[in-house]
Amino acid sequence: MHIVRRLALAFLFLLAAGAGAADRTPPVMRLGDAVRPLAYELALQLDPRQEQYSGRVEIDIELAAARDFIWINGTGLEVRSAVLTAGGQRFQARAQSAGDDQFIGLQFDRAVPAGRARLAIDFRGRMSNDETRGLFRQQDLGAWYAFSQFESDHARRAFPSFDEPHWKTPWTLTLTVPRDDVAVANTPVVSEQPAADGWKQVRFAPTQPLPSYLVALGVGPFDVVDGGKAGLRQTQLRYIVPRGRAAQARYAVQATPRLLESLEAYFGIPYPFEKLDSMVIPITTNFGAMENPGLITYRSGLLLATPDREDERFKKTYAGVGAHEIAHQWFGDLVTMRWWDDIWLNESFATWMSRKVVPQFEPAWEPHAQRARERQEAFGADRLATARGVRRPVETRDDLAGAFSAITYQKGGAILHMYETVLGEARFQEGVRRYLRRHAWSNASAEDFFAALADGDAQLAAGMAGFVQQPGVPLVDVSVACSGAQATATLRQQRFVPAGAASGGGRWAIPVCLRAEGAQQPVCTVLRDEQQQVVLPGAAHCPAWVLPNPGGSGYYLSRLTAPSLRRLAAAPLSVPEAIALLAEQATLARSGALPLASLLELAGRMARDPRPEVATAAAYAVADLHPALFAGREAAQATWIRTHFGPLATRLGWLPKVRETDAVHSLRSAVLPLVADLGDDAKLRAQARPLAQAWLAGDRARLGALGKRVLQVAARDADARLFDAYLAAAHAAQDSRTRMDILFALGNVRDPALLQRAFMLPLADTLDVRETQSIYEAAGDEPRNAPALFAFVREHDAQLAARLPEELRASMPRWHEQLCTRADRDALQAFHAGDKLKLPGAPYNLAQALEAVELCAANVAWQAAAR
Repeated sequence: MHIVRRLALAFLFLLAAGAGAADRTPPVMRLGDAVRPLAYELALQLDPRQEQYSGRVEIDIELAAARDFIWINGTGLEVRSAVLTAGGQRFQARAQSAGDDQFIGLQFDRAVPAGRARLAIDFRGRMSNDETRGLFRQQDLGAWYAFSQFESDHARRAFPSFDEPHWKTPWTLTLTVPRDDVAVANTPVVSEQPAADGWKQVRFAPTQPLPSYLVALGVGPFDVVDGGKAGLRQTQLRYIVPRGRAAQARYAVQATPRLLESLEAYFGIPYPFEKLDSMVIPITTNFGAMENPGLITYRSGLLLATPDREDERFKKTYAGVGAHEIAHQWFGDLVTMRWWDDIWLNESFATWMSRKVVPQFEPAWEPHAQRARERQEAFGADRLATARGVRRPVETRDDLAGAFSAITYQKGGAILHMYETVLGEARFQEGVRRYLRRHAWSNASAEDFFAALADGDAQLAAGMAGFVQQPGVPLVDVSVACSGAQATATLRQQRFVPAGAASGGGRWAIPVCLRAEGAQQPVCTVLRDEQQQVVLPGAAHCPAWVLPNPGGSGYYLSRLTAPSLRRLAAAPLSVPEAIALLAEQATLARSGALPLASLLELAGRMARDPRPEVATAAAYAVADLHPALFAGREAAQATWIRTHFGPLATRLGWLPKVRETDAVHSLRSAVLPLVADLGDDAKLRAQARPLAQAWLAGDRARLGALGKRVLQVAARDADARLFDAYLAAAHAAQDSRTRMDILFALGNVRDPALLQRAFMLPLADTLDVRETQSIYEAAGDEPRNAPALFAFVREHDAQLAARLPEELRASMPRWHEQLCTRADRDALQAFHAGDKLKLPGAPYNLAQALEAVELCAANVAWQAAAR
C-alpha cells in the first residue's frame, strides 16, 4: 500500500506540473488563441537624432488555460525584463527568440493560471535609417524626424505585441521626446509635461479598438498646419509637415474637407475618429500612403507641392490618394478584416471608392480613362498562370508580401464596379452601409461583405465569391446569328490563356451585357454555363454590330470575329465604350490572342476620333506594345505612328494652351511622347530638349503636368552636357518629387556610356538610394534599356545587395519584366536563386517576372506566325 500510494502521488505531481506546460515550438505565421490581448499601454522614449530608443509595453491579456510559456511577436528587439501579474502574484519571465526573428518566447518561472493578467515588458530597439517599416528616421532639410509604418506585420519591429489584425484593442500611448519636438499619434494629446534633461512626456487619449498595424506616431520639429474643421462632427483637420514646408500643403488643406464630406455622405456614418491629421514622410518605399486612423501618412510628393509644381497631375494624384486613404477610415479602420487573406476588403474597396469620389470632387477631370487603365492593368496581371485570387490564403510571410498587388487593388476595384453596375448604385450603397453598421469597431470577412451586399440573394453572393476567389480573367467569345426576324448571340466562357501560358480552368457567373445596332437598351444576362444563347430584342433585323460589355463595367475580356470587330470600330460608341473596347483588344494583342493588324486597324481608326478621350486610349493601346513585336520592321512601325498620330501631335504641340480641357491635357501627354519616341520624330524630340533644359533650370510651371513626360523624351537623346544638367538639378532639388521625376527620366537615356553613369548613381552616397533606385525601375520599364539593366545588375550584384534596403531587394525581379526572349528568362531564373529567394515576396515576384518574359517571347512568335 505504501508503494502504491507513493506512485499515485508521483503521478498526480506530474499531472500538476504538466498542466501549465506549453508548446515551445515557434509559430509558423499566427500566434493562435491561447493568449488574447485586451488592451495596451505603450510608452516609448525616442529622439529622432538617435537610432536607439527604449520602451515599456503593458498588455492586459486573457489566458485560455494555465501555462508557463507564451509566444508574442517581436523582431530585432532587446527584451530587458518581462513580468506578468495575475491574481496578485508576479511571474518573472525569461525571453528567447525564435529562429526567424518574428517571435519572442516568454518562459515564466512557474505556470500562470488561466484568466486575466497584465504582461509588462521593458525593451530597447533601433530605428532604421534606410527602411520605411517599423520605426524609422529620416532627415529633411537637415532636421531629423521619426515615423512609423506598421502595415502589414511591422509593429513587431517597434515593440512586442500580438501583431495580428483580428486583435482589435484600445491603445494608450505615451511618448517621451525632446522638449522642442512635436509628437503626434492616432488620438489627441491629453497632457504634455516637462521631463528631466531636456525631455517632455506627451500622453495621448486612448484609441478606439485598433489592430497593431494601425497604430501610428511621428516625432520631430514639424510645422503643424491648422486645416480647420469639417464633416458632420466638425472633425479637426491638421497637416503635420517637415519644418519649413507648411506653405506646400496649400492644396491638401483646400481639398481634404470636401473629400471627407463626400465620403461621410456616401457611407451615411460620420467620420469615426476624434481627429484627422495628415502627416508627411519625406521618402517611402513599397507604399505611398497609409490609412492610420486619425494620422494618415503620405509620401511627401503626394501631399506637398511648391507653387510651380502644383499642377493638374499633382492635384489629381492627391485627390485620388486622399480619397483612398480617407475611405479606409471606414473600410479597414472602423471595420477591419479578420486576417490578411481579406486585405482586399480594405484595398479593393478604397480603390473603387476613390474612382467614385474624385469625379464628384472635380467634374472637369476626365473620369473614364483612369478606371479603364486600372482595369487593363488588372487584366495584365490576372492573365498570368501564377496570378493569385483577389482573396488568397496567407499562410507564410511570402504570401503576405504578395498580398498587396494589382490583383488586390485594381482587379478587386474592378469587380466592385461591376457589381455596383449590376445592383444599381442605390442598392450597392445600402449594402455597403449595412456591412459597416453590422461590423463597426470589429472584424469581418469576405463572407460578411457578400452577405451584406447580397441581402439574401444567395446566387449573387456566390457569383461575387467566384470572382474574388478564383484567379484568372474570364474570356467571353461572342458570335451572332440571324434567323428570320430574330438575332441571337452565342456566348462562350473560359479562362483566358495567353499564348505560351499554362492552361487553367475556371467557371464564373459572369454578368454580361450586349448592345446591338438598333436596340434602345442593352440586353443583360448572367453567363453561368460554358455556353449560353441570348436573344437580342429590339435589334436591327440582323445587326451590323454587337458591342459586348457596353461601358466597360464587366470584368471579362470580349473576343469577336475579325469582321465583327471591324464593323464595331465604325459603330457609334460612347466614350467609355470606345475606351473599354480598345483596352480589351490591346490586352488580347499583347497576349497572342489577336493579330497586331487587327488592333492597329482599330487604333488607327479611333486615333481620328474627335473626342480626345478616345484618341488618348488609342495612343496608349499602341504605346504599350513591346518593341520586340516589330523587330526588323521598326521603320515601318514608326511611319505608321507618324501617319496616324503625327498630325495630332503637331496640332497639339508640347506647350499647354489656355482653357484647354483636362481631356486635351491627357491627350497631349499620351500622343506627343508616342510620336517623338516610337514614331521616331526627331523634330519633336529636338523641341523637347530646350523645354527640358528650362524645366531643369526652374521654369516648371510652363509645362505643368507634362514636365515629367518632356524630361523622359529629352533624356532619350541626352549627351553628356544634358545628362550633367539633369544630375545637377537632381542635387539642387529641395523636394523628393522633383528629384524623383529627374532620376526616373535618366532611366530613359539611350547612350550606352551615359546609361551606365545613370546606373552607377544608386551605388554612390551622393543621393538617397531609395530615390535613385527609380533609375532602375525606369530602365526596366523601357524595353530597349531592359537588357542593359539586367547586365548591370548581374555585374554589380554584391554592391546592390549591400546598398539596397531589404524591402526593395525582394522586388528586384520586377525590374526585368520587359525582357522578351526565352534566353533572358532562363538567365533571370538562374540569377535569382539561392539566398535571393529567402526574402519575403521574392519567390512570387520572380515567378511573375519569369512568366511575363515567357509570355512576351511567346507573343512575338505567335504574332510572327499570324502575319
